[in-house]
Amino acid sequence: MRHFLLNKFIGLISALILVTSAAASAWADNHAGGTLKTFTDNYRTLNPAVQSGTGTGIPGVQIFAGLVLTDADFQPQPYLAKDWNVSDDGLTVTFNLVEDATFHDGQPITSKDVAFSLETVKANHPFGPAMFANVETVETPDATTAVFKLSKPTPGLMLSLHPLLMPIIPEHILNDGQDLKTHPRNMENVIGSGPYKVEVNRPSERLVLVKNENFFLDGKPLLDEITFEAVDDPLSRVLKLENGELDFAPFSGITPRDAERLEAAEGVNVTGDGYGAIGYVIYLEMNLRDAPFDDIRVRRALAHAIDAEFVANVLFSGKSAVGTGPMHTDSAFYSADVPRYEPDLDKAAALLDEAGYTADADGKRFDLVLDVPSWGLGDHGPISQYLVPQLAKVGIEVELRRAPDFGTWASRISGFDYQATLNGSFNYPDPTIGVHRHFLCENIRNVIWSNTQGYCDESVDELLNQAAVELDLDTRKALYADFQKKIAEDVAFIYFPQSFTSTVYRDDVKNVPTSGFGPISPWMDMRVQR
Repeated sequence: MRHFLLNKFIGLISALILVTSAAASAWADNHAGGTLKTFTDNYRTLNPAVQSGTGTGIPGVQIFAGLVLTDADFQPQPYLAKDWNVSDDGLTVTFNLVEDATFHDGQPITSKDVAFSLETVKANHPFGPAMFANVETVETPDATTAVFKLSKPTPGLMLSLHPLLMPIIPEHILNDGQDLKTHPRNMENVIGSGPYKVEVNRPSERLVLVKNENFFLDGKPLLDEITFEAVDDPLSRVLKLENGELDFAPFSGITPRDAERLEAAEGVNVTGDGYGAIGYVIYLEMNLRDAPFDDIRVRRALAHAIDAEFVANVLFSGKSAVGTGPMHTDSAFYSADVPRYEPDLDKAAALLDEAGYTADADGKRFDLVLDVPSWGLGDHGPISQYLVPQLAKVGIEVELRRAPDFGTWASRISGFDYQATLNGSFNYPDPTIGVHRHFLCENIRNVIWSNTQGYCDESVDELLNQAAVELDLDTRKALYADFQKKIAEDVAFIYFPQSFTSTVYRDDVKNVPTSGFGPISPWMDMRVQR
């Protein structure tokens, strides 16, 4: 009997241990944080208020909060603003901030920081002037109330308040009279407002972010640490993902062929989800101020000389749609009703003859220096190699000038010191954010990813300015359709197939962001389960 009772007692204890272990395991599955190993592109600043692009944006949205986030339907959701109210005339938007939210140094986040952040973006960001042209002032009646006063209704305003586009930065640190674009605190002892804090920042080597234990959202973030390793070469990323040296690669930069290889690798996943808000388009940007590209006949000749379908089907393995203009084919405002320049070498040659660029005895018409960026090599590398022999067919001798780093390329393009460059940019969910910046006359600035090519047409300005404030969706779509047709007629850019954009992650990475702004949103819910 004693043995029976003893065995029964032991059995109960064992069962209790099993239940407890299972509960602990389930808790760990749901709450484990861990360290996420990812990569970073070259970045010159960690402050998204003064620089666009994923190199700054991906770590930047972890370091800085914003007023709102966006859901899968691109609707605004509370973040640092717990709620808001829009006046009946659409000209006043009042944001109520989360109470007791603090920066990483413990100082309170106030409405004055919101006003300072907006003015910083408006003055320094490549598309700040276009996004916030209608925001006249930000009133700050008290510490937790920010009132946006608009000159006109602005349908794209809320989408512009995501932390990628308008991070909340500390006025008490950055408003000291120094140039905000080059302020040392954008890189040294960075103080943010977001879910992660900077612990180590060694550009071109390693960036380490750690959990902000005093973050204003309870229970967030889950990760203990994010380690960004500098891995510029897409092939190196592939190898590191295969062997587990990297866990997560948003905007991976890999080619379609590399994607097929990784999809077959054990424990590795590839997805194109999460880029709906991005709308990444690739194009040949030409300096329109100088010959030969100040002549529309030359631009149209190049458009006829380039076979975008070949690039899509052969170079990009059929995984990309052929772009037809400034709007991504996934955009709600995309129109296919634009002039097309079908591949036609004879027509290209005739246009060049007409423009006065006749071939010499060797068949040569002119030299072209094509700047190849140090980033996006999965796209720009194959295209640049294609263009050399392809344009030679019409007598254009192309020299590839490869930038050793992002800063060199950006300085050339923003300084207008180039003939042509391969480039790419994001549409973002609303055209006022990612499209207007390239075509407004007033946005011809020495700022990368603004209107660096120097395109200016008053009729285009009028179309874009009307569309920016039009509240009727059908009317707005019609305005943007006319805009796309005009840009195609003028060959402001020559568009290539849209980028093959992907995220690669290993099985032990949980809650990969695949909606809204996807991987360029705060990684508050991600965790690593080893």
